Amino acid sequence: MISKSHFRILDKDLDALKQHLFPGDGLEASAIVLAVCNFINDQVIFMVQDIILVPYDECKREIDYLTWPGKYIEDAIEKGEINNFSIFLMHSHPSGVNWFSKADDASDLKVFPCIFAAYHQLHGSIIMTPEGELVGRYYQSNLSKQYIDKFLIVGNDIELICSSSSKKALPFSSEMTHILKKFKIGIIGVSGTGSIIAESLARLGVGHLVLIDDDVIEHKNLNRILNSTIQDAENGRAKVEVIANAIRSYRSDIELTSLNCKIGTYEAILEAATCDVLFCCVDTVSARMYVDLINEFFLLPVFDIGVTIPTGLKDGRTFITEVCARLDYIQPHKSSLKDRKVYTSASLNTEYLKDSSPETYEQQLQAGYIKGVHEEAPSVISLNMLASAFCINEFIARTFPFRQESNDNYARAIVCLGANETEYFKEDDFEPISKVNTGHGVTNPLLGIPNLGEGK
Repeated sequence: MISKSHFRILDKDLDALKQHLFPGDGLEASAIVLAVCNFINDQVIFMVQDIILVPYDECKREIDYLTWPGKYIEDAIEKGEINNFSIFLMHSHPSGVNWFSKADDASDLKVFPCIFAAYHQLHGSIIMTPEGELVGRYYQSNLSKQYIDKFLIVGNDIELICSSSSKKALPFSSEMTHILKKFKIGIIGVSGTGSIIAESLARLGVGHLVLIDDDVIEHKNLNRILNSTIQDAENGRAKVEVIANAIRSYRSDIELTSLNCKIGTYEAILEAATCDVLFCCVDTVSARMYVDLINEFFLLPVFDIGVTIPTGLKDGRTFITEVCARLDYIQPHKSSLKDRKVYTSASLNTEYLKDSSPETYEQQLQAGYIKGVHEEAPSVISLNMLASAFCINEFIARTFPFRQESNDNYARAIVCLGANETEYFKEDDFEPISKVNTGHGVTNPLLGIPNLGEGK
């Protein structure tokens, strides 16, 4: 039983579709979309892989009516059957009508039996209005239909179009709170920065939070994890449990999913894949590698934050050289965290010392916040607060745009408190390595990682 349906598309593909569907003559136009179809838990997720633009001169186009040659559907079937893609027939409603007409219904009932005769998969239809509103539905082979709950458009901006509401909201308003209730957001790591991110998103009104962390509360965490208590540390309570319980104390209308495990597990990856946005608040490079892959395979936008306090030595004494907070926004088809040198193959190999040389690994991990200084309980909550606030405001800026220039200019932000500077980097400042798995979804092995074979 499918409880929810998601349709994900990159902004560049949606822009190409909109430009074709609305050429300016006020007449309907058509296109075909091919998408990966994944069933994860009780949800279905469609991720666009290819688009076919049907030429205007081969269609009979009117203000409220459209016919087009079947050869383009045949082409879509030929392409789609190879990879078992879902086929979506898409057309425009220049009048702005955001529902399927009786003519649309009749057309679907005529065309889709032919598509199902070719191969079985979920197939559907989508309409677009001049304002960019999307309404879609998908069919099973018996022609029973269900409407798509969410359209997620991922690019410099993040747009979530829901069947219940598509109204643009004023940033920082109660309207924004209403729309955020439609979001399902994953937070990977709920310690220093992650607990602050969780608190902020919950109080902003996000409807569903997924908390992923395998660790427990210790006494050394109490000075930087929000809502943690001495009793939590003494009982060794899971961090995700502590954060979830705290949120429930002030939000009765929120859905919470807590996973007390690493992000690199089969269960955590699939749960993260059902989110609309991911926040990466981890301190290990292997976790960031998994987040990079989830971003690519499942077309999910990612916000990654990190804080660091580099040090130096002078006259035998340690001194602080800088105090930094970093924020990266990662798009599925552009530069990754690895491309941006947030982690490297060398740092991944170093972390694998955990298995071969635990003592060496622990020494490197403990360097954590203050490089070169062993600190069990660093006093960094003020820096974590700064980094987290930057991150949340960046999320709002991309979801409810308010900047005076393109969000493309803010792919990365680095705040240096020592120099009292904030430096921004554009997407073009990074050299991305070509991604070959964009939107491929669930594979075997999962994410292409051998030890993540089916069900592991």
